[in-house]
Amino acid sequence: MTTLPAPIDHMARYRQHLLACGFQAKPASAWDARAAQSSWKRRHDDYSEAFLARLDLSGVNSVLDVGCGPGLLSLPIAAQVQQVHALDYSRGMLDGLHAAIRAQQVDNIEPHHLSWEDDWSKLPVCDVAIASRSLMVPELDRALMKLDAHAAQRVYVTCTTQPRTGVLELAALLGRQWIPMPDHRYVIELLWDLGREPRLDYLPVSALDQAQTTDDLIRQAEQVFGELQMNERSRIAEWHGHSPLNRLGLAPTRRWAFISWETTAQTR
Repeated sequence: MTTLPAPIDHMARYRQHLLACGFQAKPASAWDARAAQSSWKRRHDDYSEAFLARLDLSGVNSVLDVGCGPGLLSLPIAAQVQQVHALDYSRGMLDGLHAAIRAQQVDNIEPHHLSWEDDWSKLPVCDVAIASRSLMVPELDRALMKLDAHAAQRVYVTCTTQPRTGVLELAALLGRQWIPMPDHRYVIELLWDLGREPRLDYLPVSALDQAQTTDDLIRQAEQVFGELQMNERSRIAEWHGHSPLNRLGLAPTRRWAFISWETTAQTR
């Protein structure tokens, strides 16, 4: 009789994957700097619209937005529900949210300066919780359990499914070994481990930023591969000159998985 293989420890594999790809969580200061970029919101409009189009707020009075940023989702959601609790660990992003709240005279968004690792015991349980592009964290299982515990009805998250445009081509061009970050499959497997039944959809890929220059490409390549040698910089410049579309895209230039599940209160 053939015996079943041992159960897969998905969190152990996730931690090994993080080590293999050299993952380092971004400090809040990195997001503070990004919040100051005037063009940041423009680059995310397509993504926000696609996310909101898949968000079911029927019968929902309250929403928890984890990793809310400057309110790209919190603000339009607030127009449809009674209360939004917006959470972020970047004061710069929350400053942007506060400014938008004042400018739009919104009175039903409550910002919270909290991270995934902080104590959430004082946060209320909302009808729905969302985590948009904010789940690349060391303790993914704990993050999912926190979302599940703070949503009385449903949770919606987005996760990456593939590298940014041009990364694989650049790795081959430079002869660099490159391991992608963990993708959405870990979230799905961990949710099954938690007894949930995740639903999976995909957001459309946003258009590439046509204004990218050679210097932009080299700068983004260094963010991925680290410091480049002069000959590597020259190789990238030549490659970009021959085909400007073969380049790294901005954050929306990838396919995002849209994952949702019913929480404990709904599955009993």
